[in-house]
Amino acid sequence: MQQATVAGSPINDRYQQLKATFQKHNADFSTAMRAYQQAQQQSNTAVMEQEAAALATLDEKKRALVTSLAKEYPVLGRVVAMNTYLSFLNNNEGRFTNEIDYFVNTYFQFVDFSDAGYGELPWTYEGSRNFATTLAQAIPSDRLGEILLQVYSRWPEGSRAQFYALNGAFAALSQRKHPATLAIADQIESRFSTIFPEAVALVAQQSAGLRTFAIGAPAPDFTGESPDGSSITLSSLRGKVVLIDFWASWCGPCRKENPNVVRVYEQFKDQGFEILGVSLDNDRDRWLKAIADDRLTWLHISDLKGWRSTFAQQYGVSSIPQTVLLDQDGNILARNLRGPALEEKLAEVFSGK
Repeated sequence: MQQATVAGSPINDRYQQLKATFQKHNADFSTAMRAYQQAQQQSNTAVMEQEAAALATLDEKKRALVTSLAKEYPVLGRVVAMNTYLSFLNNNEGRFTNEIDYFVNTYFQFVDFSDAGYGELPWTYEGSRNFATTLAQAIPSDRLGEILLQVYSRWPEGSRAQFYALNGAFAALSQRKHPATLAIADQIESRFSTIFPEAVALVAQQSAGLRTFAIGAPAPDFTGESPDGSSITLSSLRGKVVLIDFWASWCGPCRKENPNVVRVYEQFKDQGFEILGVSLDNDRDRWLKAIADDRLTWLHISDLKGWRSTFAQQYGVSSIPQTVLLDQDGNILARNLRGPALEEKLAEVFSGK
């Protein structure tokens, strides 16, 4: 919950109570779900029923809170409506085949999209940002933009509430350099440039850098020094499907992912697949040792500048591991594919689909 306050009393006191209630509800939900999932793994039916009942009780508390605050303090009722998610376990009732579809279709079920009051509510932005953040971790990149735009189309066209919602999604996705960011930015610019020109100009400015790395765009070229001292230029690899893999010897998640990358490399290297590892190390010996220890037999470069790496800055890398997949012409095919997602994409590319 944000640290904002709502001016005035007693509504401000009630708002502070509401934040504490949200925190407790979230904690109770997490506890019950963990216990349910553990019991499910152990086939412990009694505990599963117990935790399902606990979730049902929590759902009723959430419903009651929505109803009571809508009458007592309508502005807080809107805040609650933007933050009330009922458990899939007890409320799906066969409507959806998985929780992601349920989440997409029910997350805003208590929101009255025709209520102009949401256009004056900061939580319209915050709730939408939270929604997009969750989906970005669960929905395939090529579907996310379409899904978000479909959900946000429920707000009145051109309304302030719709503007807040789209900006919330933009904030969530741009932070992750998610491919769907540009679809959201395009809608903000086309719908609101004359209504909120200054805010839209800021969105355009923030998205300009991302357009350089949009799917289908040519990958910026660079040249780096390999472990043996020779130079490798990215464009020299044209004709192959190339994975640029930003990593470092000190990066735990990178090292944990390396066995998967090795496996995929061995599977596709004879079909025209190459990897260019770009290390954010600043210690040459540790860099070389990690290459040897993890048996990374592909191409490598590093300027040994750590986070000041010229290559990382050129590609806007702010966290690792991070990958960029290029087609045979050096155009960007995908970003941040790892594990099964990378293997699936390469299988698609080399099967000619």
